[in-house]
Amino acid sequence: MTDRRPAPLVSDAWLCWGGTGLTALLLFLSLPPFGHPFVAMFALIPATLAAGATPDWRRWRRAAYVTNWLLWVALLAWLRHIYPPLGWLGLILLTGYCALFPFAWLLVVRWVFPACRDAGAPARLLATLGLAGAWGLLEWLRATALTGFGWLPFAASQQGNGVLLSLCAWVGPTGLSMGLVLINLGLASWLARLWASREATLAPVTPASWLRRLTPELYLGLGVIAAGFFVAMPHLKQARRTVVRVAAVRTDFDPTEKWDAAKLDQHAKALNAATVAAGQEKPDVVLWPEAALPVATDNANYVGFLRGNVAGAGCPLLLGAIEPRQGGYANAVVVATAEGLAKPSYAKRHLVPFGEYVPGASWLPLRKVVPIAEDCVPGDGATLLPLTARDGFTFLAGPLVCYEDVFPELAREHALAGADLLVVVTNDGWYGHEAGDAQHTAHSVLLAAATGLPVARSGNAGWSGVIDRRGVLRPTGGPGEPLTATVELDRIRQEPTFWVRHGDWAVGLGGLCFGLTYIWRRRRTMATA
Repeated sequence: MTDRRPAPLVSDAWLCWGGTGLTALLLFLSLPPFGHPFVAMFALIPATLAAGATPDWRRWRRAAYVTNWLLWVALLAWLRHIYPPLGWLGLILLTGYCALFPFAWLLVVRWVFPACRDAGAPARLLATLGLAGAWGLLEWLRATALTGFGWLPFAASQQGNGVLLSLCAWVGPTGLSMGLVLINLGLASWLARLWASREATLAPVTPASWLRRLTPELYLGLGVIAAGFFVAMPHLKQARRTVVRVAAVRTDFDPTEKWDAAKLDQHAKALNAATVAAGQEKPDVVLWPEAALPVATDNANYVGFLRGNVAGAGCPLLLGAIEPRQGGYANAVVVATAEGLAKPSYAKRHLVPFGEYVPGASWLPLRKVVPIAEDCVPGDGATLLPLTARDGFTFLAGPLVCYEDVFPELAREHALAGADLLVVVTNDGWYGHEAGDAQHTAHSVLLAAATGLPVARSGNAGWSGVIDRRGVLRPTGGPGEPLTATVELDRIRQEPTFWVRHGDWAVGLGGLCFGLTYIWRRRRTMATA
Protein backbone atom coordinates (compact mmCIF):
# COMPACT_ATOMS: atom_id res chain seq x y z
CA MET A 1 0.00 0.00 0.00
CA THR A 2 1.44 3.39 -1.00
CA ASP A 3 0.47 6.89 0.16
CA ARG A 4 1.27 10.24 -1.36
CA ARG A 5 2.28 11.89 1.87
CA PRO A 6 2.77 15.66 2.21
CA ALA A 7 5.53 16.84 4.48
CA PRO A 8 3.97 16.77 7.96
CA LEU A 9 4.05 19.84 10.18
CA VAL A 10 4.46 17.63 13.22
CA SER A 11 6.12 14.29 13.70
CA ASP A 12 4.37 10.99 13.11
CA ALA A 13 4.57 10.28 16.82
CA TRP A 14 2.66 13.45 17.66
CA LEU A 15 0.10 12.75 14.95
CA CYS A 16 -0.51 9.20 16.08
CA TRP A 17 -0.33 9.47 19.83
CA GLY A 18 -1.69 13.00 20.05
CA GLY A 19 -4.61 12.42 17.69
CA THR A 20 -5.75 9.06 19.03
CA GLY A 21 -4.97 10.01 22.62
CA LEU A 22 -7.01 13.21 22.50
CA THR A 23 -9.91 11.39 20.88
CA ALA A 24 -9.78 8.73 23.62
CA LEU A 25 -9.82 11.45 26.28
CA LEU A 26 -12.77 13.23 24.67
CA LEU A 27 -14.68 9.97 24.35
CA PHE A 28 -14.10 9.34 28.05
CA LEU A 29 -15.40 12.82 28.87
CA SER A 30 -18.44 12.36 26.64
CA LEU A 31 -19.62 9.08 28.21
CA PRO A 32 -21.13 8.52 31.68
CA PRO A 33 -20.53 9.34 34.43
CA PHE A 34 -18.64 12.53 33.52
CA GLY A 35 -20.02 12.90 30.03
CA HIS A 36 -21.56 15.87 28.36
CA PRO A 37 -23.53 15.25 25.15
CA PHE A 38 -21.86 18.16 23.36
CA VAL A 39 -18.37 16.68 23.76
CA ALA A 40 -19.38 13.64 21.71
CA MET A 41 -19.97 15.88 18.68
CA PHE A 42 -16.25 16.59 18.27
CA ALA A 43 -14.58 13.71 20.15
CA LEU A 44 -13.54 11.87 16.96
CA ILE A 45 -12.16 14.94 15.19
CA PRO A 46 -8.54 14.82 16.51
CA ALA A 47 -7.99 11.21 15.40
CA THR A 48 -9.73 11.81 12.06
CA LEU A 49 -7.59 14.86 11.24
CA ALA A 50 -4.46 13.00 12.33
CA ALA A 51 -5.39 10.09 10.05
CA GLY A 52 -5.86 12.57 7.20
CA ALA A 53 -2.18 13.51 7.49
CA THR A 54 -1.30 9.89 6.54
CA PRO A 55 0.93 8.97 9.47
CA ASP A 56 3.07 5.84 9.46
CA TRP A 57 0.90 2.73 9.50
CA ARG A 58 2.84 0.81 12.12
CA ARG A 59 2.91 3.70 14.57
CA TRP A 60 -0.75 4.45 13.88
CA ARG A 61 -1.79 0.89 14.68
CA ARG A 62 0.18 0.89 17.91
CA ALA A 63 -1.19 4.24 19.10
CA ALA A 64 -4.77 3.43 18.07
CA TYR A 65 -4.88 0.21 20.05
CA VAL A 66 -3.03 1.38 23.18
CA THR A 67 -5.05 4.59 23.58
CA ASN A 68 -8.34 2.75 23.11
CA TRP A 69 -7.32 0.05 25.55
CA LEU A 70 -6.54 2.75 28.14
CA LEU A 71 -9.91 4.34 27.37
CA TRP A 72 -11.74 1.11 28.14
CA VAL A 73 -9.66 0.50 31.26
CA ALA A 74 -10.79 3.90 32.53
CA LEU A 75 -14.43 3.25 31.59
CA LEU A 76 -14.60 -0.24 33.10
CA ALA A 77 -12.37 0.27 36.14
CA TRP A 78 -15.31 -0.75 38.34
CA LEU A 79 -14.91 -4.37 37.15
CA ARG A 80 -12.16 -4.85 39.71
CA HIS A 81 -14.80 -4.94 42.48
CA ILE A 82 -16.37 -8.17 41.18
CA TYR A 83 -14.97 -11.04 43.21
CA PRO A 84 -11.26 -10.06 43.24
CA PRO A 85 -8.99 -11.25 41.74
CA LEU A 86 -11.44 -12.47 39.07
CA GLY A 87 -12.59 -8.91 38.54
CA TRP A 88 -9.03 -7.80 37.81
CA LEU A 89 -8.67 -10.57 35.26
CA GLY A 90 -11.94 -9.54 33.66
CA LEU A 91 -10.79 -5.92 33.59
CA ILE A 92 -7.66 -6.82 31.66
CA LEU A 93 -9.26 -9.24 29.21
CA LEU A 94 -12.56 -7.44 28.58
CA THR A 95 -11.00 -4.01 28.08
CA GLY A 96 -8.49 -5.51 25.67
CA TYR A 97 -11.36 -7.04 23.72
CA CYS A 98 -13.47 -3.86 23.67
CA ALA A 99 -10.50 -1.84 22.43
CA LEU A 100 -10.40 -3.95 19.25
CA PHE A 101 -13.53 -2.30 17.85
CA PRO A 102 -12.58 1.42 17.94
CA PHE A 103 -9.07 0.29 16.94
CA ALA A 104 -10.49 -1.35 13.81
CA TRP A 105 -12.48 1.80 13.03
CA LEU A 106 -9.39 3.98 13.29
CA LEU A 107 -7.61 1.67 10.85
CA VAL A 108 -10.48 2.16 8.40
CA VAL A 109 -10.31 5.94 8.91
CA ARG A 110 -6.56 5.92 8.26
CA TRP A 111 -7.20 4.06 5.00
CA VAL A 112 -10.24 6.02 3.74
CA PHE A 113 -10.04 9.61 5.01
CA PRO A 114 -6.74 10.60 3.33
CA ALA A 115 -8.13 9.44 -0.01
CA CYS A 116 -10.91 12.01 0.32
CA ARG A 117 -8.42 14.86 0.10
CA ASP A 118 -8.63 15.27 -3.69
CA ALA A 119 -11.81 13.26 -4.38
CA GLY A 120 -15.02 14.71 -5.76
CA ALA A 121 -18.01 15.57 -3.59
CA PRO A 122 -20.01 12.38 -4.35
CA ALA A 123 -17.05 10.17 -3.39
CA ARG A 124 -16.45 12.16 -0.20
CA LEU A 125 -20.09 11.89 0.80
CA LEU A 126 -20.01 8.14 0.17
CA ALA A 127 -16.83 7.81 2.23
CA THR A 128 -18.38 9.78 5.10
CA LEU A 129 -21.45 7.57 5.10
CA GLY A 130 -19.24 4.49 4.78
CA LEU A 131 -17.11 5.44 7.78
CA ALA A 132 -20.25 6.02 9.86
CA GLY A 133 -21.54 2.68 8.62
CA ALA A 134 -18.28 1.00 9.66
CA TRP A 135 -18.73 2.37 13.19
CA GLY A 136 -22.28 1.05 13.30
CA LEU A 137 -21.24 -2.40 12.07
CA LEU A 138 -18.47 -2.63 14.66
CA GLU A 139 -20.76 -1.47 17.46
CA TRP A 140 -23.38 -4.01 16.38
CA LEU A 141 -20.73 -6.74 16.20
CA ARG A 142 -19.50 -5.97 19.73
CA ALA A 143 -23.09 -6.29 20.98
CA THR A 144 -23.56 -9.61 19.17
CA ALA A 145 -20.35 -11.65 18.95
CA LEU A 146 -19.45 -14.11 21.73
CA THR A 147 -22.87 -13.58 23.40
CA GLY A 148 -22.37 -9.83 23.05
CA PHE A 149 -21.05 -6.99 25.20
CA GLY A 150 -22.89 -3.91 24.02
CA TRP A 151 -21.84 -1.81 26.99
CA LEU A 152 -21.60 1.95 26.37
CA PRO A 153 -22.40 2.53 22.72
CA PHE A 154 -21.46 5.99 21.48
CA ALA A 155 -25.17 6.89 21.72
CA ALA A 156 -24.97 6.60 25.53
CA SER A 157 -23.22 9.98 25.50
CA GLN A 158 -26.51 11.66 24.57
CA GLN A 159 -28.27 11.10 27.88
CA GLY A 160 -29.67 14.51 28.73
CA ASN A 161 -29.79 15.67 25.10
CA GLY A 162 -33.43 15.30 24.18
CA VAL A 163 -32.84 16.57 20.64
CA LEU A 164 -30.49 13.84 19.39
CA LEU A 165 -31.94 11.24 21.76
CA SER A 166 -35.25 11.55 19.93
CA LEU A 167 -33.61 10.04 16.83
CA CYS A 168 -33.45 6.67 18.62
CA ALA A 169 -37.15 6.20 17.90
CA TRP A 170 -36.26 6.15 14.18
CA VAL A 171 -32.79 4.64 13.93
CA GLY A 172 -32.24 2.92 17.28
CA PRO A 173 -29.27 3.37 19.63
CA THR A 174 -26.72 2.10 17.09
CA GLY A 175 -28.17 4.39 14.45
CA LEU A 176 -27.77 7.34 16.83
CA SER A 177 -24.12 6.35 17.31
CA MET A 178 -23.71 6.47 13.54
CA GLY A 179 -25.33 9.90 13.47
CA LEU A 180 -22.81 11.18 16.01
CA VAL A 181 -20.01 9.84 13.80
CA LEU A 182 -21.49 11.73 10.83
CA ILE A 183 -21.44 14.97 12.86
CA ASN A 184 -17.79 14.40 13.78
CA LEU A 185 -16.74 13.53 10.23
CA GLY A 186 -18.60 16.51 8.80
CA LEU A 187 -16.76 18.90 11.10
CA ALA A 188 -13.44 17.14 10.50
CA SER A 189 -13.79 17.37 6.71
CA TRP A 190 -14.59 21.07 6.96
CA LEU A 191 -11.57 21.75 9.17
CA ALA A 192 -9.36 19.72 6.83
CA ARG A 193 -10.58 21.76 3.87
CA LEU A 194 -9.94 25.03 5.70
CA TRP A 195 -6.40 23.92 6.51
CA ALA A 196 -5.72 22.73 2.95
CA SER A 197 -6.96 26.04 1.56
CA ARG A 198 -4.73 27.98 3.92
CA GLU A 199 -1.72 25.88 2.92
CA ALA A 200 -2.46 26.40 -0.78
CA THR A 201 -3.10 30.17 -0.69
CA LEU A 202 -1.10 31.17 2.41
CA ALA A 203 -4.05 33.43 3.20
CA PRO A 204 -5.28 33.77 6.77
CA VAL A 205 -8.45 31.92 7.68
CA THR A 206 -11.26 34.41 8.35
CA PRO A 207 -14.90 33.91 9.29
CA ALA A 208 -15.88 34.74 5.70
CA SER A 209 -13.55 32.05 4.36
CA TRP A 210 -15.04 29.55 6.80
CA LEU A 211 -18.45 29.99 5.18
CA ARG A 212 -17.09 29.90 1.61
CA ARG A 213 -15.47 26.53 2.27
CA LEU A 214 -18.43 24.70 3.77
CA THR A 215 -18.34 21.09 2.60
CA PRO A 216 -21.15 18.69 1.64
CA GLU A 217 -19.93 16.42 4.44
CA LEU A 218 -20.56 19.22 6.94
CA TYR A 219 -24.10 19.63 5.64
CA LEU A 220 -24.56 15.90 6.13
CA GLY A 221 -23.47 16.15 9.77
CA LEU A 222 -25.59 19.24 10.40
CA GLY A 223 -28.48 17.38 8.82
CA VAL A 224 -28.35 14.88 11.69
CA ILE A 225 -28.77 17.71 14.20
CA ALA A 226 -31.57 19.28 12.13
CA ALA A 227 -33.36 15.92 11.99
CA GLY A 228 -33.11 15.69 15.77
CA PHE A 229 -34.78 19.08 16.20
CA PHE A 230 -37.53 18.11 13.75
CA VAL A 231 -38.26 14.76 15.41
CA ALA A 232 -38.11 16.26 18.90
CA MET A 233 -40.84 18.81 18.06
CA PRO A 234 -44.01 18.10 20.06
CA HIS A 235 -46.73 16.29 18.16
CA LEU A 236 -49.97 18.14 17.65
CA LYS A 237 -52.04 15.04 18.38
CA GLN A 238 -51.86 14.05 22.03
CA ALA A 239 -52.63 10.45 22.96
CA ARG A 240 -55.15 9.69 25.69
CA ARG A 241 -53.08 8.68 28.69
CA THR A 242 -53.44 7.73 32.31
CA VAL A 243 -51.05 8.40 35.18
CA VAL A 244 -49.59 5.43 37.04
CA ARG A 245 -47.63 5.89 40.26
CA VAL A 246 -44.56 3.68 40.61
CA ALA A 247 -42.57 3.18 43.80
CA ALA A 248 -39.14 1.93 42.70
CA VAL A 249 -37.34 0.72 45.83
CA ARG A 250 -33.58 1.16 45.99
CA THR A 251 -31.77 -1.08 48.45
CA ASP A 252 -28.07 -0.86 49.26
CA PHE A 253 -27.10 -4.42 50.19
CA ASP A 254 -23.52 -5.57 49.76
CA PRO A 255 -23.64 -7.92 46.73
CA THR A 256 -21.82 -10.73 48.56
CA GLU A 257 -23.58 -10.25 51.92
CA LYS A 258 -26.88 -10.40 50.07
CA TRP A 259 -26.44 -14.17 49.79
CA ASP A 260 -25.44 -14.56 53.45
CA ALA A 261 -28.23 -16.35 55.34
CA ALA A 262 -27.23 -14.49 58.49
CA LYS A 263 -28.17 -11.19 56.81
CA LEU A 264 -31.51 -12.39 55.47
CA ASP A 265 -33.65 -11.10 58.33
CA GLN A 266 -31.94 -7.69 58.27
CA HIS A 267 -32.45 -7.33 54.52
CA ALA A 268 -36.07 -8.50 54.70
CA LYS A 269 -36.83 -5.85 57.34
CA ALA A 270 -35.20 -3.16 55.21
CA LEU A 271 -37.31 -4.11 52.18
CA ASN A 272 -40.46 -4.20 54.29
CA ALA A 273 -39.77 -0.78 55.81
CA ALA A 274 -39.14 0.78 52.39
CA THR A 275 -42.27 -0.82 50.95
CA VAL A 276 -44.55 0.31 53.82
CA ALA A 277 -43.11 3.84 53.61
CA ALA A 278 -43.73 3.94 49.85
CA GLY A 279 -47.27 2.74 50.44
CA GLN A 280 -48.05 6.01 52.22
CA GLU A 281 -47.82 7.73 48.82
CA LYS A 282 -50.49 5.42 47.32
CA PRO A 283 -48.48 3.86 44.49
CA ASP A 284 -50.09 1.61 41.89
CA VAL A 285 -47.14 -0.81 41.98
CA VAL A 286 -43.97 -1.24 44.05
CA LEU A 287 -40.78 -2.45 42.36
CA TRP A 288 -38.08 -4.45 44.11
CA PRO A 289 -34.61 -5.07 42.65
CA GLU A 290 -33.19 -8.16 40.96
CA ALA A 291 -33.27 -11.27 43.18
CA ALA A 292 -34.52 -9.01 45.96
CA LEU A 293 -33.94 -11.70 48.60
CA PRO A 294 -31.99 -14.98 48.16
CA VAL A 295 -35.08 -17.13 48.73
CA ALA A 296 -36.78 -19.25 46.06
CA THR A 297 -40.38 -18.58 45.11
CA ASP A 298 -41.42 -22.11 46.12
CA ASN A 299 -40.77 -21.22 49.77
CA ALA A 300 -44.16 -20.85 51.48
CA ASN A 301 -42.80 -18.54 54.19
CA TYR A 302 -41.33 -16.24 51.55
CA VAL A 303 -44.64 -16.10 49.67
CA GLY A 304 -46.32 -15.19 52.96
CA PHE A 305 -43.75 -12.45 53.49
CA LEU A 306 -44.50 -11.06 50.03
CA ARG A 307 -48.25 -11.08 50.70
CA GLY A 308 -47.61 -9.12 53.88
CA ASN A 309 -45.72 -6.49 51.92
CA VAL A 310 -48.54 -6.27 49.38
CA ALA A 311 -50.89 -5.53 52.28
CA GLY A 312 -48.45 -2.95 53.67
CA ALA A 313 -48.13 -1.16 50.34
CA GLY A 314 -51.78 -1.51 49.36
CA CYS A 315 -50.78 -2.51 45.81
CA PRO A 316 -49.01 -5.34 43.93
CA LEU A 317 -45.26 -5.95 44.06
CA LEU A 318 -43.17 -6.48 40.94
CA LEU A 319 -39.90 -8.03 42.02
CA GLY A 320 -36.82 -9.87 40.94
CA ALA A 321 -36.90 -13.41 42.30
CA ILE A 322 -35.20 -16.81 42.20
CA GLU A 323 -37.65 -19.17 40.54
CA PRO A 324 -36.92 -22.92 40.55
CA ARG A 325 -37.16 -24.47 37.10
CA GLN A 326 -36.30 -27.81 35.63
CA GLY A 327 -32.53 -28.06 35.36
CA GLY A 328 -31.78 -25.19 37.76
CA TYR A 329 -33.35 -21.85 38.51
CA ALA A 330 -34.49 -18.78 36.62
CA ASN A 331 -33.42 -15.22 37.35
CA ALA A 332 -37.05 -14.17 37.21
CA VAL A 333 -39.44 -11.27 37.59
CA VAL A 334 -42.74 -12.08 39.30
CA VAL A 335 -45.88 -10.27 40.41
CA ALA A 336 -47.00 -10.69 44.03
CA THR A 337 -50.60 -9.91 44.93
CA ALA A 338 -52.75 -10.39 48.00
CA GLU A 339 -53.47 -13.94 46.78
CA GLY A 340 -49.81 -14.85 46.32
CA LEU A 341 -47.61 -15.11 43.22
CA ALA A 342 -49.44 -14.44 39.97
CA LYS A 343 -48.83 -16.10 36.64
CA PRO A 344 -47.12 -15.72 34.26
CA SER A 345 -43.57 -14.89 35.38
CA TYR A 346 -40.67 -13.66 33.29
CA ALA A 347 -37.30 -15.46 33.12
CA LYS A 348 -34.13 -13.65 32.10
CA ARG A 349 -33.26 -14.53 28.52
CA HIS A 350 -29.75 -13.13 27.99
CA LEU A 351 -27.56 -14.66 30.68
CA VAL A 352 -24.23 -13.31 31.89
CA PRO A 353 -21.29 -15.65 31.15
CA PHE A 354 -19.51 -16.76 34.36
CA GLY A 355 -22.20 -15.02 36.42
CA GLU A 356 -25.24 -17.12 35.58
CA TYR A 357 -23.63 -19.91 33.61
CA VAL A 358 -20.12 -21.06 32.69
CA PRO A 359 -19.38 -21.45 28.97
CA GLY A 360 -17.61 -24.74 28.34
CA ALA A 361 -17.98 -25.77 31.98
CA SER A 362 -17.45 -29.43 31.10
CA TRP A 363 -13.88 -28.83 29.94
CA LEU A 364 -12.83 -25.50 31.47
CA PRO A 365 -11.70 -25.39 35.15
CA LEU A 366 -13.71 -22.22 35.81
CA ARG A 367 -16.41 -21.31 38.29
CA LYS A 368 -19.24 -18.82 38.47
CA VAL A 369 -18.77 -15.57 40.33
CA VAL A 370 -22.36 -15.61 41.66
CA PRO A 371 -22.69 -17.80 44.78
CA ILE A 372 -25.39 -20.13 43.43
CA ALA A 373 -24.20 -23.60 42.48
CA GLU A 374 -26.81 -24.34 39.80
CA ASP A 375 -26.77 -22.81 36.35
CA CYS A 376 -29.42 -20.25 35.52
CA VAL A 377 -32.08 -21.47 33.06
CA PRO A 378 -32.77 -18.91 30.31
CA GLY A 379 -36.26 -17.80 29.46
CA ASP A 380 -37.67 -18.46 26.02
CA GLY A 381 -39.72 -15.42 25.16
CA ALA A 382 -40.82 -11.84 25.76
CA THR A 383 -43.31 -12.60 28.53
CA LEU A 384 -45.44 -9.63 29.57
CA LEU A 385 -46.77 -9.25 33.11
CA PRO A 386 -50.24 -7.71 33.62
CA LEU A 387 -50.69 -5.16 36.42
CA THR A 388 -53.77 -3.28 37.55
CA ALA A 389 -53.63 0.27 38.88
CA ARG A 390 -55.78 1.54 41.74
CA ASP A 391 -58.27 3.05 39.27
CA GLY A 392 -58.77 -0.32 37.56
CA PHE A 393 -56.56 0.44 34.52
CA THR A 394 -54.73 -2.74 33.48
CA PHE A 395 -51.39 -2.42 31.72
CA LEU A 396 -48.64 -4.78 30.55
CA ALA A 397 -45.10 -4.61 31.90
CA GLY A 398 -42.19 -5.87 29.81
CA PRO A 399 -39.48 -6.91 32.31
CA LEU A 400 -35.73 -6.93 31.74
CA VAL A 401 -33.27 -8.24 34.30
CA CYS A 402 -30.05 -6.30 34.93
CA TYR A 403 -27.68 -6.75 31.99
CA GLU A 404 -30.58 -7.29 29.58
CA ASP A 405 -31.16 -3.57 29.12
CA VAL A 406 -27.79 -3.46 27.34
CA PHE A 407 -29.44 -5.35 24.45
CA PRO A 408 -32.07 -3.10 22.79
CA GLU A 409 -33.47 -6.00 20.75
CA LEU A 410 -34.91 -7.56 23.93
CA ALA A 411 -36.83 -4.36 24.70
CA ARG A 412 -37.94 -4.19 21.07
CA GLU A 413 -39.44 -7.69 21.40
CA HIS A 414 -41.40 -6.54 24.46
CA ALA A 415 -42.67 -3.51 22.56
CA LEU A 416 -43.74 -5.64 19.61
CA ALA A 417 -45.55 -7.99 22.01
CA GLY A 418 -47.63 -5.06 23.29
CA ALA A 419 -45.86 -3.77 26.40
CA ASP A 420 -47.10 -0.48 27.86
CA LEU A 421 -44.15 -0.09 30.20
CA LEU A 422 -40.62 -1.48 30.36
CA VAL A 423 -39.35 -2.56 33.78
CA VAL A 424 -35.68 -3.08 34.67
CA VAL A 425 -34.74 -4.83 37.92
CA THR A 426 -31.02 -4.93 38.60
CA ASN A 427 -28.27 -5.44 41.14
CA ASP A 428 -25.63 -2.78 40.57
CA GLY A 429 -23.91 -3.43 43.89
CA TRP A 430 -21.18 -5.26 41.96
CA TYR A 431 -19.98 -1.94 40.56
CA GLY A 432 -18.66 -0.62 43.84
CA HIS A 433 -20.55 2.72 43.85
CA GLU A 434 -18.50 3.92 40.89
CA ALA A 435 -19.10 4.73 37.24
CA GLY A 436 -20.83 1.44 36.45
CA ASP A 437 -24.16 2.56 37.91
CA ALA A 438 -24.37 5.73 35.78
CA GLN A 439 -23.22 3.83 32.70
CA HIS A 440 -25.82 1.13 33.22
CA THR A 441 -28.60 3.67 33.70
CA ALA A 442 -27.75 5.27 30.34
CA HIS A 443 -28.79 2.04 28.61
CA SER A 444 -32.26 2.25 30.13
CA VAL A 445 -32.51 5.83 28.86
CA LEU A 446 -31.71 4.63 25.33
CA LEU A 447 -34.40 1.96 25.58
CA ALA A 448 -37.05 4.51 26.55
CA ALA A 449 -36.10 6.79 23.64
CA ALA A 450 -35.93 3.94 21.11
CA THR A 451 -39.17 2.15 22.03
CA GLY A 452 -41.22 5.21 22.96
CA LEU A 453 -42.13 3.41 26.19
CA PRO A 454 -41.40 4.66 29.71
CA VAL A 455 -39.03 2.60 31.84
CA ALA A 456 -39.43 1.88 35.56
CA ARG A 457 -36.19 0.80 37.19
CA SER A 458 -35.34 -0.64 40.62
CA GLY A 459 -31.76 -1.40 41.57
CA ASN A 460 -29.81 -2.68 44.51
CA ALA A 461 -27.18 0.05 44.92
CA GLY A 462 -28.31 1.33 41.53
CA TRP A 463 -30.36 4.19 40.14
CA SER A 464 -34.05 3.67 40.83
CA GLY A 465 -37.01 5.57 39.49
CA VAL A 466 -38.89 6.23 36.27
CA ILE A 467 -37.54 7.26 32.86
CA ASP A 468 -40.17 8.85 30.65
CA ARG A 469 -40.52 8.08 26.94
CA ARG A 470 -38.25 11.05 26.10
CA GLY A 471 -35.44 9.71 28.28
CA VAL A 472 -35.91 12.12 31.22
CA LEU A 473 -34.89 10.65 34.60
CA ARG A 474 -37.22 10.86 37.61
CA PRO A 475 -35.46 9.25 40.57
CA THR A 476 -37.17 7.84 43.65
CA GLY A 477 -36.02 7.16 47.16
CA GLY A 478 -32.98 9.43 47.36
CA PRO A 479 -32.35 12.03 50.07
CA GLY A 480 -35.23 14.46 50.11
CA GLU A 481 -36.91 12.75 47.17
CA PRO A 482 -40.39 11.20 47.02
CA LEU A 483 -40.65 7.44 47.17
CA THR A 484 -42.87 7.30 44.08
CA ALA A 485 -42.69 8.74 40.58
CA THR A 486 -45.49 9.12 38.05
CA VAL A 487 -45.47 7.70 34.55
CA GLU A 488 -47.96 8.34 31.76
CA LEU A 489 -49.24 5.25 29.93
CA ASP A 490 -51.35 5.24 26.79
CA ARG A 491 -54.90 4.05 27.40
CA ILE A 492 -55.18 3.22 23.70
CA ARG A 493 -51.98 1.67 22.45
CA GLN A 494 -50.20 3.85 19.90
CA GLU A 495 -48.35 2.65 16.83
CA PRO A 496 -44.85 1.44 17.78
CA THR A 497 -41.88 3.61 16.89
CA PHE A 498 -40.27 3.24 13.47
CA TRP A 499 -37.30 1.47 15.06
CA VAL A 500 -39.53 -0.99 16.91
CA ARG A 501 -41.30 -1.83 13.63
CA HIS A 502 -38.20 -2.09 11.45
CA GLY A 503 -35.29 -2.81 13.80
CA ASP A 504 -31.69 -1.86 13.01
CA TRP A 505 -32.35 -0.89 9.40
CA ALA A 506 -29.86 1.97 9.76
CA VAL A 507 -27.07 -0.51 10.51
CA GLY A 508 -27.88 -2.42 7.33
CA LEU A 509 -27.89 0.79 5.29
CA GLY A 510 -24.61 1.85 6.88
CA GLY A 511 -23.12 -1.53 6.08
CA LEU A 512 -24.10 -1.09 2.42
CA CYS A 513 -22.45 2.35 2.36
CA PHE A 514 -19.31 0.89 3.89
CA GLY A 515 -19.24 -1.89 1.30
CA LEU A 516 -19.48 0.68 -1.53
CA THR A 517 -16.80 2.78 0.17
CA TYR A 518 -14.52 -0.24 0.35
CA ILE A 519 -14.95 -0.87 -3.39
CA TRP A 520 -14.25 2.80 -4.18
CA ARG A 521 -11.14 2.86 -2.01
CA ARG A 522 -9.79 -0.37 -3.48
CA ARG A 523 -10.21 0.92 -7.02
CA ARG A 524 -8.55 4.18 -6.06
CA THR A 525 -5.62 2.27 -4.58
CA MET A 526 -5.19 0.20 -7.74
CA ALA A 527 -5.43 3.31 -9.92
CA THR A 528 -2.64 5.08 -8.02
CA ALA A 529 -0.39 2.03 -7.50
